[in-house]
Amino acid sequence: METITSPLFSFDNDELSRLQLGLPADLQLLRLRLRFGLPVHVRIGQRFRVVVDVVDEMGQPMPRSVSLPNGIDLTLANHSFSTTDNEKDNSEDIEKIVLNIEEVLTPKNVRLPQNKWVFWASLRYSGPSNGLLSISSGVHVNLRVQVKQIPELSVDSNTDNSPRQLLRTFCVGSAWVSERVLILPLQVSLQVGYESESVEENITSTACQRLFRTIPWINSTRDKVIRERGVLVVDEHYGDAMGAHVWDASILLSWALLRAGIRALSPVCNNSTNKVGTTQAILELGSGCGLFAAVLATLQPPLPQVKTIFTEKVENTDRLQKNLDQNGSQPSASVIALKWGKALPKALQEANVCVVFAADVLYNWAAHEDFLATLDYLVQSQGSNTKVHVFLAHKRRGQASVEKLDALASNTFDRAARCSGGKTNCRWIRWHIKKIASLARVDLFELAHE
Repeated sequence: METITSPLFSFDNDELSRLQLGLPADLQLLRLRLRFGLPVHVRIGQRFRVVVDVVDEMGQPMPRSVSLPNGIDLTLANHSFSTTDNEKDNSEDIEKIVLNIEEVLTPKNVRLPQNKWVFWASLRYSGPSNGLLSISSGVHVNLRVQVKQIPELSVDSNTDNSPRQLLRTFCVGSAWVSERVLILPLQVSLQVGYESESVEENITSTACQRLFRTIPWINSTRDKVIRERGVLVVDEHYGDAMGAHVWDASILLSWALLRAGIRALSPVCNNSTNKVGTTQAILELGSGCGLFAAVLATLQPPLPQVKTIFTEKVENTDRLQKNLDQNGSQPSASVIALKWGKALPKALQEANVCVVFAADVLYNWAAHEDFLATLDYLVQSQGSNTKVHVFLAHKRRGQASVEKLDALASNTFDRAARCSGGKTNCRWIRWHIKKIASLARVDLFELAHE
């Protein structure tokens, strides 16, 4: 009797369609950003300035058509003591760090609608006097900055299962400011103490964190929902390399993975390979700062026959590894430095790769050859009977790339005439591309080697 294999991963097409229909086609994912650095070390009572603006994924200012009528909030999440946000709890028995907003300034020459906010703030200790010793050596607190939700756009997260609400739930602390604009908050980790560090006191940083909430996977074997919840913290740094902050395609691919992803609990990869061992691998190319990697690595069950591999340029691997580590990824998750178009490192040559993910890797048409060369090398390393499932998320930006990818997906692409340099041996000849969904401005493609 022929054995029916279960794919290591697939998407629920019906759920993808529901997500697609429930999101505005012109969705804008904007972010709050630190305009200037905050002190890494803050003394109790020290005044510091917080300057925040709203930008898109490229760091461009929010469009004039967008407004934040209710402004933004600064709150404090104090992991060492308790969570406070200028609350009126004056109990002398509770130790806590309290945030004081001393002054809110309107920037000079600010345009309307307002797109920048300036605060002067300080931190103070509240609690019994003998508790001062507990923070003398420093404690860490998280400063959170988020947009105030417009009441008429807010919904009950316990009853609303709409894609708009599910996306807001995934992006922790985010707020809809219109029917098509969702703004993500930011979080900054501060070390607070009484001691004055003359050198460290002057160190500032624009690094921040984005928070994302994992939601249930679909169990393809028992057709049940697996309740795995938690908050992922992803460090990012605007202004650094391309792989230093979270991009829209990664957000929506991660969200689609959580909402519509199906993976087998007892998977059987349909690869026929002579490689030593039977461990199967899920691979991400171009993992960036690691949002999708953290989602996949923390939700993938600890099956001995499945491992996850995440790749980035060598200069970005430390940040990627840190984000995986701080979110408690499985020991089977690994980070590998990889440059597209070059020979595969030994770890990838020996891996039994069954599924490949990538987000926002097709924006530069000139780089397609190197990216596809890496996919070709992966297929070649698996053996002649390999079936590798490739899923790509692409944010529509440049018109030329959009037209070419749409032509590839509709099988109207003239490879001989339109491949880079007019070469007839363009690597797209070896791949069939199928569009499986469009989540707002992000297209999801599935690639198959021909």
